[in-house]
Formats: sequence, C-alpha cells, structure tokens
Amino acid sequence: MSELHQIFDSKLFKVLSEPVRIDILKVLAQHGQMDIAEITGYLPQDRSVVSRHLSVMHDVGVLKAEKRGRHIFYELDGLAILHRLEGIATAIRHYFESCCPEALKDE
Repeated sequence: MSELHQIFDSKLFKVLSEPVRIDILKVLAQHGQMDIAEITGYLPQDRSVVSRHLSVMHDVGVLKAEKRGRHIFYELDGLAILHRLEGIATAIRHYFESCCPEALKDE
C-alpha cells in the first residue's frame, strides 16, 4: 500500500493539480518554447507567480529550460512527462495485479 501512496503522492500529480500550472502547460503546448515575459503575456498572474510555478515545474522535470543571454526559455518536456505517466500506470497495474486481479479482468 505504501507504493500506491507514493504513486499518488507523486510530484507530477502535484504539478498537474494546480490550475495555473495547467494554464502554463497549455500556453507552452500551443506556442512552443517561450521566455517568462512571453508566457506571462498569456496569463493573468504576475510575473513573480509565473516564475515560481515555472521553477517548480522545471524542478519536477515537466519543463526544459535553456538559458540564452539574460533570458531563460522554457518548453514542455513531453517525453519526460510521457515516461512518468507510463511509469505511474505500470506501477498501478502491478499493484492491482497483486491485490485485486479481478479488477483487470475486463481488459
């Protein structure tokens, strides 16, 4: 059961549960690589709020960041997100296979 708790206590889920972060993901998905000024132009939040969220998202591995001169450009790390979600799905499947295999019979 602690494995299941770890899965659902994932930092990825914490990132994805914040509406502002979802908005940032949408902006980057639509427009590609952007710096904070460009991202903030699409959001109602102050630059400092967006900056804090970008930092958290980068630390968790949802975003890539590239410094060019005085600017940092952010973009989605789609492959990293996909791998994390696949890992979570695999862990959940293994948990259900051991605890309640009847839950997977309809597959």
